Amino acid sequence: MTENPANGIKDMMWHFLMDKGQKENIPELKASVYRLIQMTTQKTAGQPGHAKSMHISWDTLDMELMRIVVEATALVLSGRLDELEVEK
Repeated sequence: MTENPANGIKDMMWHFLMDKGQKENIPELKASVYRLIQMTTQKTAGQPGHAKSMHISWDTLDMELMRIVVEATALVLSGRLDELEVEK
């Protein structure tokens, strides 16, 4: 899909899904991706008794993945990725 279907809806309820309807939070997106990388490269699942103090529990995996999806969606809707494509 190349165009945002929410842009055609003339209802303010869906404004947050329209292009330019979100503000990106690049530091949070990067931090979430780095936490996911740490989780996947650590030697334990972060379980008590086995994990080192800096290990992240895999109990938070669903939240990390959702945080990445939400922040990536906000980045796309903010229009900042469009700016990068134009620079190429």
